[in-house]
Order: sequence, then structure tokens, then C-alpha cells
Amino acid sequence: MKITRYRQIFTLGIVLSLFVLLASGANAQTKKIAVPTNGPEENTPISAEAGRAAFFLLFDGDGQFLEAIKNPAANQPGGISRTVISLLVENDVTVFIGDSVGDKMKKAIADKNIQFIKSTGPANDAVKAAFNK
Repeated sequence: MKITRYRQIFTLGIVLSLFVLLASGANAQTKKIAVPTNGPEENTPISAEAGRAAFFLLFDGDGQFLEAIKNPAANQPGGISRTVISLLVENDVTVFIGDSVGDKMKKAIADKNIQFIKSTGPANDAVKAAFNK
């Protein structure tokens, strides 16, 4: 009976270890990063004003550039935070790296469980620095 109990504990330990390994690996793959910039190239500097940036550059959890998306709120007179947050959510963004973010935008980002990281410089360098890639 003791041997059976030890086998159960051992098996449970292996299953939990596999679960933790798979979950940590999935985290990097499911992470999607958005960076506001004024150009579509991955090395474009981060825009000083996130809501009015011309583009949002998307990177995966490994720091690889995915695509540039035009910001529909760049010239919008009001409701910028709402429009930008909708764009981020539609694109499954989990991390937002930017320079200057207003209070409304900060609240909206937090409400959608998107992590905010303050940074400046080229977008690709900021992504790599944020995740030590």
C-alpha cells in the first residue's frame, strides 16, 4: 500500500512539473506586445504620445516583429483611449510599451489587464530590453 501511495505522489509530481513547464512556455508564445510609433519599421522610435502615434508595432513574446497597424485614433478629436484600447484588445495585446500615457489610457490599459511598461528609444530595442531578449 505504501508503494502505491508513493507512485501516486510521484506521478502527481511529474504531472504538475509538466503543467508548469507547458504553462511557462505558453506564456512567452501567447504574449503579444504593442508599441506606439510614428513609422511602420520595427526600429522606429517610440512615440512621445501613445494615443496619437501613427502606428502600433506588434511583437510576439519572443520579441519578433509581427506587423505595423495604422492607429485609427491618430487624428481623432476625442475618445482616443477607447479607440486605442479596442484596437489593442482586437489584436490580443497583453503588453503595451510606451513613453507618455495619459491617465485615461493608463486606466483603460489596466482595466483590460494589459501590462504597461514605460520606455523610450527604438521599438525593437525597448521590447528586447523589457524582456531581456
